[in-house]
Amino acid sequence: MKFKIRTDKDKSIVADYIASLPQGKVFTAEIKVHRERRSINQNSLYWLWLACLQDETGAYKDDLHECFKAKFLPHTTKEVLGEDIRVVQSTSSLDSKEMTDYLERIKIFAQTELGCVLPLPEDLGWEQFYEQYKRYI
Repeated sequence: MKFKIRTDKDKSIVADYIASLPQGKVFTAEIKVHRERRSINQNSLYWLWLACLQDETGAYKDDLHECFKAKFLPHTTKEVLGEDIRVVQSTSSLDSKEMTDYLERIKIFAQTELGCVLPLPEDLGWEQFYEQYKRYI
């Protein structure tokens, strides 16, 4: 059972639910701060940036996507057919804060390592940048 807890009444409902659980069984409970999934605007910005970096570097934007995921997102290792394989987290599983952090890391990398400035919507020159790359989103 999942609950969203926003008010004292919500807390009371959860406490009552926990109190009603049967004795003799083991339960697992997890409480964490709710965060919204990445936004459509964040995703659009990401693909605009990848289109720009594709133009600047010659690397395909899908390859850049894989590169940045491998470079900046957590990974796990799984055993498949007796071999350990590396599994990188998907950007679609990121919440809005995680996506903001991911975008910031890419922005810094692009500027320091590639010499490319990736603008934000509030930056000067955004409209021109958007017009140039909007066909990629």
